[in-house]
Amino acid sequence: MEFNNQLIGWYLIAASVLIALWRRKRSFDNPRYPNYLKHLTAKTMDGFFSFLSLSLLVGGVLLVATAYKDSWGAFVLLPVYGFMIFLLIGT
Repeated sequence: MEFNNQLIGWYLIAASVLIALWRRKRSFDNPRYPNYLKHLTAKTMDGFFSFLSLSLLVGGVLLVATAYKDSWGAFVLLPVYGFMIFLLIGT
């Protein structure tokens, strides 16, 4: 079975949603930490998973948008192309 960009993009979006839901569930668990280091580690991991979820979501949306460039994908890709041009001209 051959994977195309659209299928990989949908998998990335699904993984992003699952990570975000898991992180939200952890934030409702109100644990008591025995020391500050464990509290800091838990907060750092929550931040890392938030960043990972956001990165997977952006990557998945861009992969799916490239598959639908002719219809709605142009609206998603237009700011990306503008930012790429800004980086090329600005540097």
